[in-house]
Amino acid sequence: MSRRRHAEDPPAFSPHYEGPEALTALLRSAGATVDAAQAAARFAEAQGEGLDRSQVIPRLFQGEPRFGSPDEARRLYENLFALWGRVAQGAGAGMPVPDSGAPEPALPPERPELPPRGGAPAGPLEPLLVEAVWKELAALPEKELARRRDRFSNTQPDLAAWLDAVPLPESGALAASDLAFEAWAMFDQAFGDALRAARWKELAAVAAEPPALETAEPALAAYVADMLDVVEAEDPSFAAGERAQVERVIAAVAAALAGASPARR
Repeated sequence: MSRRRHAEDPPAFSPHYEGPEALTALLRSAGATVDAAQAAARFAEAQGEGLDRSQVIPRLFQGEPRFGSPDEARRLYENLFALWGRVAQGAGAGMPVPDSGAPEPALPPERPELPPRGGAPAGPLEPLLVEAVWKELAALPEKELARRRDRFSNTQPDLAAWLDAVPLPESGALAASDLAFEAWAMFDQAFGDALRAARWKELAAVAAEPPALETAEPALAAYVADMLDVVEAEDPSFAAGERAQVERVIAAVAAALAGASPARR
């Protein structure tokens, strides 16, 4: 997520693959029953069955994974998420071999170019836009990110106030705030000045039972799931109940922003 961290905080989550030796060491340290190659084989089997990543990764461990530090948890999940992507593209756990005649599958660019603001077509947010916006936010200097957050509060006053008022567990409050801001940034990039301010009554109307985010905004839902996986790995107090509360809040935010967008009115 785009939250600015202090110098002593760990780096932002960014999936990448360090190689089979590093991943195997991280898996063993966390109590996994498999090495990198075996994890890749399970991923391939699961993808063939149409299973989601979140259904497979927990099965790599006996009980709950254990970590010596938040950095270890982050590194493990960064590697596992990247390995899942490699397997989906036809690669395995091994590092690419130079001049082998079998080039590594092309990966998406590290920072996709932002599409023109306000130029999105009708319908759910597109995956490339979601990816481009969160990566841009993560790379912003502190002052520019603060200005962007100020613009969020100024252009969406009811939404900002509703977020402050909604009851959330301490372990999920920061994640909900970050994800709501990022969701707004994505809708703002998609629809520009045509995105009107969401109203409190609209948020209240959908908050109890918002539309499923996976159906209404699948690209945003995938990003939210990734970020909450990280929070869950780093904070033992962020359990299933707390996660469900955050998911419901973000689903309500997305529904209100979708209703305020020109494509949905």
